[in-house]
Amino acid sequence: MGKMFVSSLFLFLSLTTQAAQKIEYDWLTLGKKSGSMSVNLIDKKHSITTFEFNDRGRGPKLVDEIWLNDDLTIRKQIVEGHAYMGAKVKETFLLTNKIASWQNAMEQASKKLKTNAFYSAADSAPYSFELLVKAILATNNNRLPLLPSGEATLEKILTTDISKGSEKMKVSLIAVKGFGFTPAYGWFDENEQLFGFTFGWMGMAQAGWGDSITKLQELQDNVEDDYFKSKSSEFGESLSGVTLIKNVDVFTATDKGLLTNTNVIIKSGKVLAIGEDLPKIKIENTIDGKGKTLMPGLWDMHTHMSLQDGFLNIAAGVTSVRDMANKHETVMQVTELFASGEAIGPNVYRAGFIDKKSPYSAPTGKLAESLQDALDFVDWYAERGYQQIKIYSSIDPKWVKAIAERVHQHKMKLSGHIPSFMTTEQAVLDGFDEIQHINMLFLNFLADEKSDTRTPLRFTLVGDKAGELDLDSKEVTDFITLLKERDVIIDSTATIFEGMFLNKAGEIDPSYAMIANNMPADVRRGFLAGDLDINKTNEKAYAKSADAVLRLIKKLFDAGIRLVPGTDALAGFTLHRELELYVKAGIPNAEVLKIATVNAARIAGQTNVGTIEIGQTADVILLDGNPLENISDIRKVSLVMKGERLYRPAKLYRSIGIKPFTKE
Repeated sequence: MGKMFVSSLFLFLSLTTQAAQKIEYDWLTLGKKSGSMSVNLIDKKHSITTFEFNDRGRGPKLVDEIWLNDDLTIRKQIVEGHAYMGAKVKETFLLTNKIASWQNAMEQASKKLKTNAFYSAADSAPYSFELLVKAILATNNNRLPLLPSGEATLEKILTTDISKGSEKMKVSLIAVKGFGFTPAYGWFDENEQLFGFTFGWMGMAQAGWGDSITKLQELQDNVEDDYFKSKSSEFGESLSGVTLIKNVDVFTATDKGLLTNTNVIIKSGKVLAIGEDLPKIKIENTIDGKGKTLMPGLWDMHTHMSLQDGFLNIAAGVTSVRDMANKHETVMQVTELFASGEAIGPNVYRAGFIDKKSPYSAPTGKLAESLQDALDFVDWYAERGYQQIKIYSSIDPKWVKAIAERVHQHKMKLSGHIPSFMTTEQAVLDGFDEIQHINMLFLNFLADEKSDTRTPLRFTLVGDKAGELDLDSKEVTDFITLLKERDVIIDSTATIFEGMFLNKAGEIDPSYAMIANNMPADVRRGFLAGDLDINKTNEKAYAKSADAVLRLIKKLFDAGIRLVPGTDALAGFTLHRELELYVKAGIPNAEVLKIATVNAARIAGQTNVGTIEIGQTADVILLDGNPLENISDIRKVSLVMKGERLYRPAKLYRSIGIKPFTKE
């Protein structure tokens, strides 16, 4: 730690018995404490905050010291510790004589200010949100410039009563705009002091008040739902009558391949005709497709859906997704809202999620304490129409065969992470139909009986050693043969590992480099943050491992193993990169497009979508370009048709601060 930081910490310790005030918070996962935040107020303008939580062996640990100006903006800030995935954090900010300067792992910059602005640290404790709100409220118009860039505004949405025994409190939901794609929300008490946050299965509340989070989550969910519902009425257009798309190239995703300069008629959400010899029928809508490519809507086979994700997916041309783990009520709600058109989003297909209760349990789905629990959960999901079961890293390897048998009795598929202390080969022999994440294949050869892959070891072990694995060895070849014989599907999520293994702090994540300049400034800045601690000692090994990921994907494809395109990351944009990586691995463009359309649809059990043929549902996208020649044209989505609804991505993107990739 720096001398300045240590000096301030000793000062704080000497004052704790005098004037300092301490405010304690509980970080909660599924309602149980999994971390904390302690705010130590040295005086009205000086605080030291410690913050940490544990999420399956991951989580941040920060010490955040802040000094304020008279107008409540930040004068000086020092943050040290590590980020969620372990990357080191050492950040400083200083404002002197209207010159703001800051340095962290991502950037070193300075800026002369005409008026004070609030510095948004790359990594900071959540207490900084309270300071931001107070600084905005101290302005004359509830608007405050941000550093490095942007502007923040706020709105008080609602106020409610909460209680703890005989104690009662009023808290208000405040929305701050200026970060990310949608408002950031926080709950505050009557003294403008932060009460807490809700983030789905996670949250934070003043110490002892955690039971209130459930109520606050429900209220906040309603607010967020209303926000996205308003977007649907604003941007969704009804495709009534008959629509003609003329002079267009059509990638059918069938053996017919690409049809050039042709016509497509869509009626009542179905493809009515294709070609030059069209039926004599009244045309209500005409779209000129000259120079464009019409193709089936894309599929993302590894998501965890929210209403925001639905919005981003449609803008990116993703008309169908598979949700691989979610709270039952959440996935059912988004499915219904997307299907009805009340919110903008894709068709959703569902995998039920099961893990064994442990210190590393996943924070969603069903947690089993016995094999019988797990079998009962399989039945529960089957009764509610789930198409698949996904199991996670804490499942007892001895349970897998019985779980697989029960899943197959329901004519469902079994997939997931390979349970810790189990080989991937044994999981396949015991009944796995699909494997999530390409690292699970490498772990078959790199992990041993002592490797606890419930922890981040499942990432770092592969990053350290995958590049050394001989992918042409008999051991690997025999394993790939087994996958083919058992028709095991691979959901590689390759983009995750590209970013994890190659993204060094201070450099734009290669997975998002091509879209970074289209993003809001704070989102672009986030692409500069590394996940793992990639440094001079390990960068070559990690780069070799990133290359090995692509080489293994190509070997799987060449062996005839079915691949599905999944992301498990930023909606929409990550799928585009996933397809680029498949092409980079050596898979032909046309085959990659089939993987993302018809192949995914058939694996999901859907026969009415995925191709452009007469009678098929018109889930189609229009591209300004030809992805058969340049796969990156997959980003240039100018129109999205989902059944009888039409969306214009340029307008969708612009509404959330993203520079469009096409003209309107």
